[in-house]
Amino acid sequence: MVKPMKYRKLVGLLREAGFTPTQGKGDHEKWRNGTTWTIITQTTECSPKVVKDALDACLLYTSPSPRD
Repeated sequence: MVKPMKYRKLVGLLREAGFTPTQGKGDHEKWRNGTTWTIITQTTECSPKVVKDALDACLLYTSPSPRD
């Protein structure tokens, strides 16, 4: 089970994986790296679901494709 994570730490992990932010609606940000994207909220602490989705996007982008 994934635990809540501080917003700054999650942003650092996304930047390290090569994602770049664009502003979404309200307090949401859309982070993209090519065709892979995830949405996070600008709060002090991100919920476990948001953290899981972001980490899954990082792993999806950084894992080797089956064709390689």
